[in-house]
Amino acid sequence: MNYRCAHRWAFTQWGGALAEKSDELAAPAGHEVTVRVTHCGMCHSDLHIQIGGFDMGGGKLSSLERSGTKLPVTMGHEIGGEVVEIGPDVSSVKVGDKVVVYPWIGCGECPTCLAGNDHTCPRAMRNLGLQAPGGYADLARVPHERYLVPIGTLEPARAATFACAGITAYGAVQKLAPPTAEDYVAVVGCGGVGMTAVALLLATTKAKVIAVDPDPAKREAALKYGAVAAFDPTQADAAKAVIKAAGGNVAGALDFVGSESSVALSTGVVRRGGQVVIVGLFGGELRMPLPMFPLRGLQIIGSYVAGLNELRELMALAQRIELPQIPLTLRPLKDVNQALDDLAKGRVVGRVVLQPDAA
Repeated sequence: MNYRCAHRWAFTQWGGALAEKSDELAAPAGHEVTVRVTHCGMCHSDLHIQIGGFDMGGGKLSSLERSGTKLPVTMGHEIGGEVVEIGPDVSSVKVGDKVVVYPWIGCGECPTCLAGNDHTCPRAMRNLGLQAPGGYADLARVPHERYLVPIGTLEPARAATFACAGITAYGAVQKLAPPTAEDYVAVVGCGGVGMTAVALLLATTKAKVIAVDPDPAKREAALKYGAVAAFDPTQADAAKAVIKAAGGNVAGALDFVGSESSVALSTGVVRRGGQVVIVGLFGGELRMPLPMFPLRGLQIIGSYVAGLNELRELMALAQRIELPQIPLTLRPLKDVNQALDDLAKGRVVGRVVLQPDAA
């Protein structure tokens, strides 16, 4: 294989289909590393990236183009693969290592990055799969070896999803006050990230989990993986049904949708002093009487993926204990447009993982 020519699937206009293209890569310099992509998870945020922005409510759409993202865009930020070339200053990885790539690239020098929180770098954060080419390709160029985490004994396809779905769910769970065995946690939105959160809650806390999703297949999957109850948020009095099932003791809600209706349900089901962690980026505006915050002691927390240290922690955790495994569907990279369409139309249970080498 020629490790200086990357074959990518990219879109050249906002909202357009992805098409195959090739780019020449220079030899890796400094701490740069070239990774041969063996697996790349598909994320719901890729749908927002493809159309060029996020729904900010009130008919407003954020603009990735105005914020500096340049076309063409090669998406894919759940990258797993094999190190095939290293720069002259690389010392912590070697050719042949199997790794997962942390895709949020900070400046690497500020206090935020030095604490492992490159995803919130205030200086120069850029994202593989957005501002820099991602894993919808056979090769990915990683700016520094520090962003590579060894796969160890983990299944490569599943390990790749930890780079976003895994740490996004892990980061959200970590923001909850430790729940007791009497507490319930509602997981709102049981797609790939939400299902990962169901698995992590059951594996790492004592909480009982209630799943909320309009898709019967996703509710069934959540029950299969250990949720004690599952509800359709579109049914009449869905919030009342969740509260009744939990005996009024929903300590926290993890909202992996992030829409006006999902946040209304999440804030409506938690008890006094409860926490709502908003993770999803579906969009809209929060409308709620301000006195309800102090009167109910309500906490609303935003959670944006998680840091490099959290990825290392999650990878280590998955090798110490057996985490419940969410459904994975492996598909060849050449089917990326159909896979995106399936994701957009809600036909995916769990996570889709693309394989560049698959026929």
